[in-house]
Amino acid sequence: MDANKRKKILDTVAKLRVTDIRDGMDWVGLHHVGTVDPEIRPLYRTKAAGFAQTYKHIPTQIRVPELSPADYTKWAYEYWYGQLWNMGDFREQVGEGDFLVIDTLGQKTPAIGSMDSMVWAARGVKGVLTNGGARDTDEQLYQKAMPCWHRWVVQPMYQGRVEFGEPNSTVEIGGATVRPGDLVVADGDGAIVVPQDVIDDVLYYAKQESENDRYDRSMLFEALGIAPDESTQSMFPDMPPHPYRKQREDFMKRLGKK
Repeated sequence: MDANKRKKILDTVAKLRVTDIRDGMDWVGLHHVGTVDPEIRPLYRTKAAGFAQTYKHIPTQIRVPELSPADYTKWAYEYWYGQLWNMGDFREQVGEGDFLVIDTLGQKTPAIGSMDSMVWAARGVKGVLTNGGARDTDEQLYQKAMPCWHRWVVQPMYQGRVEFGEPNSTVEIGGATVRPGDLVVADGDGAIVVPQDVIDDVLYYAKQESENDRYDRSMLFEALGIAPDESTQSMFPDMPPHPYRKQREDFMKRLGKK
């Protein structure tokens, strides 16, 4: 997918909610596909979308040797991070519009911390989705550099626990299969993964249902005396009218309003 196509998709998704994307998935028959388990939640209330770049935390079989603190520093940075956690070409391939998806294989290890969240953000990464943890969360909540959907808040570093592994592979996050290039959309309602080959169809029906919802909300806001906001405004005026769009007069009568 070229950069212009990716940008067009992300511009569209920026006007939609996770629930709209869920509706779009239902409309193309993928009722049991894509939704990430609700126990995987945002570190802070926000919204993000991007294209999946995947890797795994591989539980290590290597025992940590008995070392002095000074030697341990050398071992950790030169051996573990220099060899076993060497991302190599993967780090360079990740960039603008991507969404990191990290399977920690049940390990309570950090998929994102305060430092790497800023590094990835500087490269244009839009978010992180993981079945593992986030650490340095006080700093992350201050920085808000990288939206993160995670299972746990954790403490440890990687050395002695996990090795970097299987970049660009299929992973499973909270019951959802994620392949490189799939569209990840996440907000306060959790995360959803759209397979790359159905993105266009899913977005069409997500827009259809979103426009209908906004139309209904505008009438409900009026009936309840709530000041209109962005959620009542059309985002896709070129969409055809919904096949089951309510007639205003009948809907207001149903609400007891004239």
